[in-house]
Amino acid sequence: MDYYHDCYSPTRQPVYAVLSKERELLPGVKWGDYCQLYTPAFWKHLYETNVTSIQIQSRSLGESLLEEVVACLLGGYGIPSEIGWLAFQRLKKDGLIYKGVALDVILKALQAPFYLKEGKPIHYRFSTQKSTYIYRFLNRKDLEFIHVLDDTSLRNWLLQVDGIGPKTASWITRNWLKSEQVAILDIHLLRAGQLMGLFKRTENVSLHYLSMEDKYLKFCQALDVLPSIMDEVIWSFMKRSNTLALRILNYRRQACTA
Repeated sequence: MDYYHDCYSPTRQPVYAVLSKERELLPGVKWGDYCQLYTPAFWKHLYETNVTSIQIQSRSLGESLLEEVVACLLGGYGIPSEIGWLAFQRLKKDGLIYKGVALDVILKALQAPFYLKEGKPIHYRFSTQKSTYIYRFLNRKDLEFIHVLDDTSLRNWLLQVDGIGPKTASWITRNWLKSEQVAILDIHLLRAGQLMGLFKRTENVSLHYLSMEDKYLKFCQALDVLPSIMDEVIWSFMKRSNTLALRILNYRRQACTA
């Protein structure tokens, strides 16, 4: 999907293009120019020009909640999404996602090399740690009593699972319940939030997840967009412009300490 558009075309002047750049969308967060990277107006533009194609995509990674949890446990910080997906597909293909599975078979499957299109073998990081998390999850005694109909109840239950923090719990809840009441505050969304002034440099998801989530949901409400789709818009663009985003953030940090 191509998130780059010719925003200077005179035939494509959206309504939000004429709003004042100094207008506050939220306290301390100015609307900005929709042709300037990382402003709220910019994100609104990308959302509006890509919302239809994103909506038709399925967000669930697994065919059951157990599969969904395992898939999300295999992803996350330090693991490229492509490798996490390959690991999940291997466990699924080998029939290793079931209640009571043994630890050694999971570990063996994750320790074997994976191959991308280039053909070069790649080893899954944290295979021992992730195998343990998956084993403990699939051997829980309360798997029959998961609250799957309510966003808050499901996320709270998931937070009791070893290896699952607020971000992963929100990720699973979003995927499985198509929830618009949670936010997946990964590194790309965090950087986007810092660049537009939504998140402070001192805020940390380990300590302030719920308050930061509330800010993001209010940001989406102010833009009149669905949080789940905006997540995907931001994630895709930030991943592609990661180097530039880091340069800008590093420059700002240096300027503040100079």
